[in-house]
Amino acid sequence: MKRFRDNTGKLTMCVEAIRTETAGEARNYYQIGGKYIFYIFANDSRVYTYIKNNDEIAQFQSPDGFTLLIPLESLGMYLPDVSSVGMELTRVEE
Repeated sequence: MKRFRDNTGKLTMCVEAIRTETAGEARNYYQIGGKYIFYIFANDSRVYTYIKNNDEIAQFQSPDGFTLLIPLESLGMYLPDVSSVGMELTRVEE
């Protein structure tokens, strides 16, 4: 079961509280230069490289030109054990 969710997958805390609770963990998990996989659909996924941030937005880029822009304060919502099913941004070990 994912953190901050009940057994049906619904959040048990408000998003703002989860952002605060996961901010430090997200800073450690998501590192510039790191590679992360994002499952767009069940049968489609892309690997993105975390290329930069501007103190507000984290930018991830795929080799085929797709870009993910995520507010830094929301990165914790994409941690594999926190995010909604199918919305995980999971580190890829090289």
